[in-house]
Amino acid sequence: MTKAPNTDELDEHLKDCITAIHGAVSKAIPNIKDEKIVDQALQDCKEVLDMVMDGKVSEWLE
Repeated sequence: MTKAPNTDELDEHLKDCITAIHGAVSKAIPNIKDEKIVDQALQDCKEVLDMVMDGKVSEWLE
């Protein structure tokens, strides 16, 4: 079976998304009592997840 086009690029992009979310959460957890840091981490996660859910794959490949 042949591989679908751009799968490596899509995998890399989604890996970057997961890394960004992990980074935001990793920064927030040790500072859980600092509302400003936690709110920023939540906003960062929301932005990444919204972008993924929008599913504009052609933009990811540019």
